[in-house]
Amino acid sequence: MLKGIAKSDGDGLPEDRYGIVVALSHLSKTLSEANSGSAFVAAAEAGATLLRVKKAVVFVRTSKQDDASPTSESDQLSVAGSIGVDGDEKAITFAREIAEQSFVSSGPITYPGGFKRNPSTELKHASIRAAMGVPMRVGETPLGAFVVMSDKPHVFSPSDIELAHVVASQAALAAWRTSFADGGCSPEVQDELIGLANRKIRELSLVNQVSEAVNSTLDLDKLLDIALEQSMAAVGADAGSLMLVNEETNKLEIVASRGIARKFVERTQQPVGTSIAGWVAEHGESVLVSDARDDSRFQMPFFRDYISSSASVPLKVKGSVIGVLNVNTIRPDRVFDERDLELMGTVANQMAVAIENARLYARVNRRTKQLDSLLEISRTVTSTLNLDEVMHRVSETLCTVLQLDVCAILLFDDLSERFRFGHGIGLKTRRKYVYHDLAAPLANKVRATGQKLICRDVNASRTLRTEISKSEGLKAAICVPLKHHGHLVGVAAAFAHEPRLFAKSQKDILRPIGELAGIAIRHARVYRQKFKIAEILQQRLVPAAAPQFDGLDIGHKFLPAQEVGGDYYDFIDAGPGRLGIALGDVSGSDVEAAEYTTMGKHVLRVYAREYESPAQVLMKTNDMVCEDTRSDMFISLFYGVVDTKAKKLTYANAGCEPAVHYKARTGKCSLLRADGILLGITQGTEYSRREVRLGQGDIIAAYTDGVTEAGVEGHRFGSQRVMDLIAADANLTAQQIADHLYDVLLKFGHGRTKDDTAMVIIKVQ
Repeated sequence: MLKGIAKSDGDGLPEDRYGIVVALSHLSKTLSEANSGSAFVAAAEAGATLLRVKKAVVFVRTSKQDDASPTSESDQLSVAGSIGVDGDEKAITFAREIAEQSFVSSGPITYPGGFKRNPSTELKHASIRAAMGVPMRVGETPLGAFVVMSDKPHVFSPSDIELAHVVASQAALAAWRTSFADGGCSPEVQDELIGLANRKIRELSLVNQVSEAVNSTLDLDKLLDIALEQSMAAVGADAGSLMLVNEETNKLEIVASRGIARKFVERTQQPVGTSIAGWVAEHGESVLVSDARDDSRFQMPFFRDYISSSASVPLKVKGSVIGVLNVNTIRPDRVFDERDLELMGTVANQMAVAIENARLYARVNRRTKQLDSLLEISRTVTSTLNLDEVMHRVSETLCTVLQLDVCAILLFDDLSERFRFGHGIGLKTRRKYVYHDLAAPLANKVRATGQKLICRDVNASRTLRTEISKSEGLKAAICVPLKHHGHLVGVAAAFAHEPRLFAKSQKDILRPIGELAGIAIRHARVYRQKFKIAEILQQRLVPAAAPQFDGLDIGHKFLPAQEVGGDYYDFIDAGPGRLGIALGDVSGSDVEAAEYTTMGKHVLRVYAREYESPAQVLMKTNDMVCEDTRSDMFISLFYGVVDTKAKKLTYANAGCEPAVHYKARTGKCSLLRADGILLGITQGTEYSRREVRLGQGDIIAAYTDGVTEAGVEGHRFGSQRVMDLIAADANLTAQQIADHLYDVLLKFGHGRTKDDTAMVIIKVQ
């Protein structure tokens, strides 16, 4: 029965299968130590718990017969132990009917579904919605029945029936001991039952020991040793081995052994399908061998004739064989039989699940370490934009992670389509171009294939060996392409002084290392040129100084989050007594964003001189941006025109933060809102034109979202703080207001900003 449980796929079975085995073993121990009354109560309690019901009854046969006939009319079933039915005569009567039917039929009876007759009207009022009864037998002798009942609808699965049988068999042993003590069995039957019971208890105890042992650790090496030791003890073997299928080679390798010479353990690799173990792994079936010379499947370079018996069983997980358990004995009086094979199969099922869990745990750990390594590599190679430093860190990382001695990095030149030396570590030879000459043969082959190259011994290859590899005594080699978005930027070739086969985990990490290093090297190579371009663009984005304009005091402030940003502001001569104010924000904060910002700035300048209405200027600018920029590039823009003669501000807004208007007459601030979506989304978009009157001392403050969305610990700076500061600083000059607002913003963000920041302050004089 235990074998059936161990192989169960879990239909209705609690997830902790090992817990079930331990619980049943504990029950066996309890039954062996308790008196008959408490033993049957313990069986009822254990059965109810394992089957997740509240009522259980153990019935024992009270008649005494030597013929052991299960159908004798004189057989009577009496309640020997129960749980949940105290004083409930209707439930006991119902349970007795099920027990009698299972006792006579020698098989399980379930209600509803398996009941041979409808229960009486009285029984229908017993509030039993589901029940199951199984016979209690020792060998072929029936000794009673075990019944469980539920007052809720319950479907008993095949696994539930298996569990009930196991509990019933344990209770049967207790019933048998009681019968034996009363002289209820013949000596022949007694001897048979004693042997059967002792073996059953011994097997259950061994299964429990194996279960506890294999579940005591997730360390794979330790688990393998424990599993083999316990398996050999289970069947009394003198020697044994545990073989697992190598996932890369599909060969069986000995991973744990007892009683086998070390030299045989180290060199044994058997393809699946070859030899006894290979046959077992291929067919998934157990094998008993009594004479290796007579079995064609037993292929070994030597025969151990002193072995009197051997057995091999497959280790299966979800129908797939992951390994083979082999045991043998040299004692002439010990021959493994089918019972031993069955016990080994039960043990092997537990071992297989535990081993697979440990392997999964090891894979997860290995993967975690790989990810940690990649994270560390990423931090290392991306922490600087100095090209020499990046290449040095990549070289050291490869040597450390793969335990290699020499590394050379060659950079690929797109113009000449040749490799040139980048960096190298580890060689004793100091000759010029030594690293280039060493790595060039591998680099050219990697360039031709686009794939990594792994070589156990470069000196064994005519095309890869060099004078340097021979003089330096280099053997194993790995060459990894360094790529940026699929484009080859270089290769890293690393070498060891000894021939080596690299583990799958080491091979798996090569590609991400190559990609990370390729990106870092590419970025470092273009950084200096990019930085120079950024400097030029940034100088063109913002005016060096605010213009002098009659009737207006102008202040401004700008700080990009990186070397160059996407925010900008501009002052445009819109005609006599008219000053155009543009303030925008392009998505992104790099050179490309600055490039689009520059384009948008000059497009707007052209239309600002052609059209008087800010709304029309934004509409025309939007159409041009939609035509000439990528679909994912957008610009938020505030554009207003201050007319000093008419004392008014006319403005439009394309998704930018609303400007603030401080009215000196009232001392209050308000937000200048206007409808309009971002530039670059769709052509033909129209924008609202708004107008506000200006008085002496009034202030207009325009700014990007780098001001309002500046935040720390979940708190945003917000537009209200801007309005409060402007109202409080209304007596200051425009530039002083801008400087103070910027200082408060930096203090709020603990000295830093996450986004570009731009602001323009206009004060009417």
